[in-house]
Amino acid sequence: DLTAPPPAPPPPAPSTAAGAEAVRQAGREGLTLTASSSSNSGYRGVTFKPKERSSKKYELRVGSGGKQNFLGLFATAEEAALFYARREAGRDTSDLTAPPPAPPPPAPSTAAGAEAVRQAGREGLTLTASSSSNSGYRGVTFKPKERSSKKYELRVGSGGKQNFLGLFATAEEAALFYARREAGRDTSDLTAPPP
Repeated sequence: DLTAPPPAPPPPAPSTAAGAEAVRQAGREGLTLTASSSSNSGYRGVTFKPKERSSKKYELRVGSGGKQNFLGLFATAEEAALFYARREAGRDTSDLTAPPPAPPPPAPSTAAGAEAVRQAGREGLTLTASSSSNSGYRGVTFKPKERSSKKYELRVGSGGKQNFLGLFATAEEAALFYARREAGRDTSDLTAPPP
């Protein structure tokens, strides 16, 4: 048939493990990532932006009502294409726009740290992990040059300022203080190790 449009080009091969996982996920969901020969990424609506300052350099825009609507930045072209495919299929896209889950907390390195983790469990609290902190916990920083035996500093942001909340012997004790504070509980007994 000479009037039929030419077939869509095949999608490009993924260049990263995350991209390959997005392609596999699309297959598991019965979705097709829409290829485009007019896009520098190889996918419809997805543009590679090498000058983007973040690690997410693939921009997704979709035309609607004569306007191009920005839908987000993604780490890989395939993740953006998966978002597009889910959106076109009317499916949930929330898991691709949410930040990645927090890493699991590090294993306690001392008996006192292990006790703080157990105490958090007894109180129904979760010690908040952070991949951006050198201690592994949100707000807690290891200060090796601190002269006292308490080398873990806890600071919490509030009103655009970082507020010093104390020094602790272990990262876990500082994280327990933080968890209690966030839960609105009494923190006065945390200047000493938890019972």
